[in-house]
Amino acid sequence: MEKIITFALMKTNRIVSISIAMGLVMAGLLVMQLLWVKSALSIKETAFSNDIQRTFTKVMKRINNLERDAAKNRLHKMMGAPDFPEGPKSRIVDGKLEKSFDYDGSIIKFITLFPNELSIIPAFDNPVFDNPEYSYGKIDSIILSELHHNNIYADFKFNVFDQKASYFLYHDPSINENKYVEKAYAFPFLSNKFDQQLYLMVYFPKEKSYLLKEMSLMLFISIIIILAVVYLFFYSISTIIKQSKLSDIKNDFINNMTHEFKTPISTISLACQALTDDDIQKTPELYESYISIIQDENSRLGKMAEKILQTAIIDKGKLKLNTELVNVHDLIKELIKNNEMMISQRSGEISYSLDAHHFIINADRFHLTNLMYNLLDNANKYTLENPKIHISTKNDGDCILISVKDNGMGISKSNQKKIFDKLYRVPTGNVHNVKGFGLGLSYVKAVVEKHRGYIDLESQVNKGTTFYIRIPIDFLKTSCK
Repeated sequence: MEKIITFALMKTNRIVSISIAMGLVMAGLLVMQLLWVKSALSIKETAFSNDIQRTFTKVMKRINNLERDAAKNRLHKMMGAPDFPEGPKSRIVDGKLEKSFDYDGSIIKFITLFPNELSIIPAFDNPVFDNPEYSYGKIDSIILSELHHNNIYADFKFNVFDQKASYFLYHDPSINENKYVEKAYAFPFLSNKFDQQLYLMVYFPKEKSYLLKEMSLMLFISIIIILAVVYLFFYSISTIIKQSKLSDIKNDFINNMTHEFKTPISTISLACQALTDDDIQKTPELYESYISIIQDENSRLGKMAEKILQTAIIDKGKLKLNTELVNVHDLIKELIKNNEMMISQRSGEISYSLDAHHFIINADRFHLTNLMYNLLDNANKYTLENPKIHISTKNDGDCILISVKDNGMGISKSNQKKIFDKLYRVPTGNVHNVKGFGLGLSYVKAVVEKHRGYIDLESQVNKGTTFYIRIPIDFLKTSCK
C-alpha cells in the first residue's frame, strides 16, 4: 500500500512539474510574441515618422510657392497696378537685388532671390495669411493631397505657430495647444530664413490606432498564434490529467476485474478438484451440487465477459439494434421475477406500478433487457441493507417513461456528472463489498441514446436514487431528447 501511495505521489508531482514547465514555456512564448509586436509597432512608428518628414518636405515647398504668390498679390494690391511695378531704386544687398518703392509715403521693399522669384522682407507679416480662411483651406488641401499621394490616410489637424510671438494663428477648440507642442510634427516655413519663426504644426490624433490598423493582419495573426498557444497549453494539461485519471481507472478496473474473475474461477477449480478427488465419496447429489456450482459460476463468467465485450462494441461505435415490438410491462415483470429471490435474500422487496397506456414499443429486446437488469443490479448492490426497489412506467408524449427507484446510499452531486463515464465507479467509502467493473451505466446510457432516448437521475446521499429513462414508442419516427 505504501508503494502504491508513493508511486501515486510521484506521478502527481511529475504532472505538476510538467505543468509548471509548460506554463513557463508558454509564458515565455507569449512574452516573446508581445515583444515582437511591440518592436514591430516601434518600427512602424519610425517608418511613419520618416514618411511624414519626406511628405512634408514637398508640402512646405508647395506652401512656399503659395507664399510667393501671396507676396505678389499683396504688392499688386498695395501698388494698385495690374503689373508688378519697377522701382526707381535698386541696390545689391548680400549678393541679392533689393528694390524700393515709395507708395503713398511708405517705403516698400522686396528682394529678388532667383530670377522672377520675389519675397517680402521682414518688415511685413507673412502675406500668405492676408486671407486666413483661404490659406487654411489651401494648406489643408496641399497636406491632404501629398499624404494621399504617399498612401497615408491618417486623420490630421494642423496649425501655424509663431515661435517669436509664441502664439498660434488658428484657434482649435478640439485640441489643447499643448498637444501641438508636445506631440505634433513641426515644419519650418521656408521664409523663416528671412528672420520669421513660423512653423507648420501637424498633429495626428489617432496615430496609434492608424498604425495598429495598418498592422491589422499581423496583429490578427499574432492574436491567433497567442490564442492557439494558450489553447494548446490548457488542452495539453487537461489531456495529461485525463490520461492520468484514465490510467488510475484502468488500473482499478484491471484489479477489480482480476478479483471478479478470480472468485468464480477458484470456485470452479475447487468444484472440479472435489469431483476428481478419490478420497471424497461420490453420490448423485454431490455430482449434481458441484455441477450446479460450476454451471452458475460459468454463467457468471460469461455475463462478465459479455459486459466487457459490449463495452468494447460501444467504444467502436458498432452497437447495432435488432428491433422488434417489445412489451415493456412483460419485460419488467420477467426481470422482477428473476431478481426477486436475490433481493429477498437481503430482506428486501421489489414492487412496481405500470401505468403506461402505450407500453409496446419498437426496440431491441436484448439490449433493453440488459439495460433494465443493470439498473436493478445497481439498485440492489448500492443499498447496504433491506433494499426497496420500485419500478414504474407512464407515458410522456410519444415516449414511455421508466423510473427505477431505490433506497440506497445515493450519489453526491459531484459524482452524478461522472457515473455514466466508462469505468467510473462511485466511491463507497469503507464499503468494499460492492462489485462491478464500472461499465453498467455507461452501457445503459449508450443503449438509451441508441434508441434516441434520454436518461436522467435524481439522488440524495443516504436517501436513495431514482433513474428516469425516456424511450420513444417508435425511435425510428421520433425522439425523446
